[in-house]
Amino acid sequence: MKTNRVAQANFLTDLEATPSTLGITILNKERFMEILEECGAMPDLALLKNKVIALKGIITSPRSDREGILNIESNGDTASLRKDVLISELEQILEAQTIGRAKYYLKRLENGVQRIKTNKVSDINLLRWKEYDEIITDSLWVLDKRDTAGAHLGWYWGNFIPQIPHQTFAKIHQRFQLGKGLYGL
Repeated sequence: MKTNRVAQANFLTDLEATPSTLGITILNKERFMEILEECGAMPDLALLKNKVIALKGIITSPRSDREGILNIESNGDTASLRKDVLISELEQILEAQTIGRAKYYLKRLENGVQRIKTNKVSDINLLRWKEYDEIITDSLWVLDKRDTAGAHLGWYWGNFIPQIPHQTFAKIHQRFQLGKGLYGL
């Protein structure tokens, strides 16, 4: 009974901590890609940063959109991105010290908007990996403490660390394939 209460409390905490409250930004994909290509063609870092600052301003305050980035046409192609991730991508471009690095980040953003890249065992879009909060992309050695939500006890040295298989299954899981395990059984 105590385990259920702890699991429910962890579940509610996870729901509260989800950054999905920041929202999704739906972009006019064609116009957004044109602007990113214009930025990529700029020879000067200062000009590129000015254009990215204007783009970030449109994303953060949609009423200032004079470029048509957020103008969704009825038959137009759209792209939906998490707003906080998109803003962090734009900030990373702004923090670049060289034109080469800024263009690299621009190209990475373009690829993430244009393409979907998955592998055979996962539905995760590898080009937009930053949008998956539940998957730890750092080293698993940085975990603060062992998960205590399950039936195991974590009081003795050498205990099973449940976050490791949890992350493994999260990274290889294909949606709607609950019956298949790691080896396809």
